[in-house]
Amino acid sequence: MCLLCPVRAAAGNGVPSDIDEDSNFPFEGGYNGLFSRARQGLPDKMVPPPPEPSTSSVPSAELTNFWEKLKNGVSDPLCKKAEVKLNKEVKTPDGIFGLNGGVRRGIKKYPDGNLALLDEIKLDLSVALGQQLAALPDVGTLNVGLSGRLEGKSQVVRPLESKKFCKEVLEWAKFYELKTVLPTTKKRIVKMQVGEIWKLPLSMTMSFSISGGANIAQVVNVSLSAAVSKTSKPSVSLRRLDADQLRLRLRLDRLQVKSVGVAASTVEIPLTAMGLEGLGKTTADLVVQGVPKAARKYITAEMFDKLLLKEINKYLSVQLSFGHSRFSGKKLLLEFILNPNNPEQMENLEKFLRGDFGIINRFIELGLKLNNFAEEDDALAGMGGLEEVSEQAGSALDADSQFAGTDIYHGRSNNFGLRVPVVGTNRVDWGSSYHRYQSMGKEGQTIHAYQKTRTYTGSAIDIPFSGTMLKHNSQKDVYVLNKENADGTVSRPVFLYQQYEGYVGRGTTAAETMLEKANGVLRYVGVNGDGVDNSNQLPVSELVASSGRYTATLMSFKLLINEAGVQDIIFAPAQAIMKAYMNMMRELHADIIDRVMNLFTFDKKGRVDYDLRAVEKALGVSASDEFAQGCNPFQIIDNLAYTATRVIRDIAGVRDAPDWKAQSEKLSRVAGGSNKSGLGYEDFLKVMVQLTKPANVSATVYVHMDPKKKGKEDVTRTYNYFDSRTNSYDATISDVTQMRERFSDPAELSD
Repeated sequence: MCLLCPVRAAAGNGVPSDIDEDSNFPFEGGYNGLFSRARQGLPDKMVPPPPEPSTSSVPSAELTNFWEKLKNGVSDPLCKKAEVKLNKEVKTPDGIFGLNGGVRRGIKKYPDGNLALLDEIKLDLSVALGQQLAALPDVGTLNVGLSGRLEGKSQVVRPLESKKFCKEVLEWAKFYELKTVLPTTKKRIVKMQVGEIWKLPLSMTMSFSISGGANIAQVVNVSLSAAVSKTSKPSVSLRRLDADQLRLRLRLDRLQVKSVGVAASTVEIPLTAMGLEGLGKTTADLVVQGVPKAARKYITAEMFDKLLLKEINKYLSVQLSFGHSRFSGKKLLLEFILNPNNPEQMENLEKFLRGDFGIINRFIELGLKLNNFAEEDDALAGMGGLEEVSEQAGSALDADSQFAGTDIYHGRSNNFGLRVPVVGTNRVDWGSSYHRYQSMGKEGQTIHAYQKTRTYTGSAIDIPFSGTMLKHNSQKDVYVLNKENADGTVSRPVFLYQQYEGYVGRGTTAAETMLEKANGVLRYVGVNGDGVDNSNQLPVSELVASSGRYTATLMSFKLLINEAGVQDIIFAPAQAIMKAYMNMMRELHADIIDRVMNLFTFDKKGRVDYDLRAVEKALGVSASDEFAQGCNPFQIIDNLAYTATRVIRDIAGVRDAPDWKAQSEKLSRVAGGSNKSGLGYEDFLKVMVQLTKPANVSATVYVHMDPKKKGKEDVTRTYNYFDSRTNSYDATISDVTQMRERFSDPAELSD
């Protein structure tokens, strides 16, 4: 008897059978992504009106960073691979010292479809000291190492007029016009075009590590490692905002990381075993014909043998890895808006940067000041330190800083990765962190941010020397925010959910699934456990109007619940929480829940319970009947009651936290899946948004779709929901987003 099974059981785990493109991504979704991927056939509270108007907008630095990672390593047409890399590495005979330099020029695409020309020159210096402590016959080795690395880059990003790669190939091919940041003279700075970015990032790292390895049956290599590293990352960037504004940003990041990891992989297959032992020499002989004589000595058979061996084994090997790390750090950021048409300011800027490498001295001075900032500082103490650093830099530039702030942070992260030949690569990262942001603006107001994060990266059909044909990247973030004023008063928590989804080489089904992840949350806002409200939905059919595949699709979904909304949620009655959870679970078990919902009660211990006899009567079956595996309605009802109890206790635990700091941290962990119920991210969010009014919720969805079919234009739109101008959404999002994006490591195409 299986009449009461979920209507989607045939597809497996409640996922519709038409969503079959994800079969190449074994770690995608899982329990935390289960419900959002089902197509809801639930009763509406009202008939949806036409879609809201959409407008285009400039993608954020964080979204640009996600987009760059999505597009990295994919298989593109020849025009879109307009990139050249020239690298040369030199090591001393003992391998202790190494020098690596390179030049890179390429055309890159922003997530809104605009193009930019990237010129990069890098120089790395490394020192590595290692010692083998022990060697066990037929087992492996134990090693200890000490290493240092200095990495420097010059990056210039120039916007291009066309949105077509092939139209810009001639511009890319002008290698004689390769542009560098150095020397940073006022004459060169004034000639920067609007939108042009100059960056000089440096990274200095010292690390100590201990590792061990073993070989099993000459087939699998297993390694264990632990390391401690300290990194200092100063950087300076210039960006021409418009004809009269030039933005100067000075960053300094001090980071300490403690990590452990374990990995297993199949042994490297030599070229001889594959019958390719002569391919390196043949390739070198062919390439050398088109190379100037002065450069031919660098093109050797050994070089191509190494390249072929690395590239082929990368796709043939099976790899499994797990890692855990704890990190802490401090960041300092200064920002100035200068006038490039003001000769005096440009003269001061040139002197401040002091030619080629004098900027390092500035960072040493700022770094000494950074040591004085601490997480426990009150707002006034932090303000004093910021003013001192800001005035020091501002006096040299003869300009007032537009922004001066610090980010003191700590956290932990985990990762799990698997590579299988042909099938592809899958990696999951998850972790939590705390950030204390403070700036000179708003009288020294401090923002406390508790964050939970889960990212997924999956690729399939990886072709050697070509790239990845199919790809899916996902990033989910939960932020719980408090603002602390200079007098020590702290605001109640504000909740921010953020989700990025991106696909490469996938069809309309994947695009629809991506958009439905936002719709799956939006339809529950303010329904109080009663069905769904489809009046605020992305127009999926309009956005995915053509059949076929997409070169890439991208979605950014942000939803904010203000202070009043968070209080509604954490003080919601147990009955309301249970009702909201059961309403969400109708996505999978509507046939059962609709018959027994009124029979759920609470026992003396506050647990969700039900009367067995009444349930048997409502379902028309007996608990003693035999059911097919997975189709026992009484087991489903038991699980619903058990999980509903856990959700109620998760939310009650937030309410009962002793202070605002504990409450915020608890809410971030509960909403991010570190809870008793097992729900996390969008699945927990579907319960939360039902427990407050739409007036306390705001959401923004950014969509970019790049059809593969010729003649089809890219789609780039932004949708705003729930009247975001009436509940401090803009102010809160602006404060937090600007802080996070200013302090995050810039993407290649951002500053």
